[in-house]
Amino acid sequence: MSKTSLEEIVNRIMSSRSDLNRKKILELIEQKKKGTGDFLTDETAARIAASELGVEIVKKPLRLKIQIRDLVSGLNDVTVAGQVKAVYPTKTFKRRDWTEGKLASLVVSDESGTLRAVLWDEKVELVEGGKIQRGQTVRISHGYVREGLDGKPEVHLGQRGNLKVIEQPEK
Repeated sequence: MSKTSLEEIVNRIMSSRSDLNRKKILELIEQKKKGTGDFLTDETAARIAASELGVEIVKKPLRLKIQIRDLVSGLNDVTVAGQVKAVYPTKTFKRRDWTEGKLASLVVSDESGTLRAVLWDEKVELVEGGKIQRGQTVRISHGYVREGLDGKPEVHLGQRGNLKVIEQPEK
């Protein structure tokens, strides 16, 4: 745990609660840790103390932008963003258990490369309903990466996957 995170939380509590001094806040944090058998980190205990004191602490999201060129087969829970370059029609197929499945694919690119994105079953409705169009910028979340027939990585969106339009094309 970094000292800065703990310091930021303590400072935030002090600025919101003038009735508490630094020493008292650190005591509260220690009480939280001891109450759990010292299983909590300083930062986690400080966040709990802040919450109980009515002080909102917003955690800064860790943003690591994964680029298309960094994707390799076997990755799971991948998030990548890019511009839709092509949208291909839906295809239906029969599974081994004779149920019908659907798939649609897109070509998505960012400054590092291009890849095929494959939408499965209910995700296909995004294409069929016209919600995904060429030129849009999309974020693909919770996808998994497989090697395509051409040997290149492609991202697949199954049940857990999500595709969101984050920017419309300029008209």
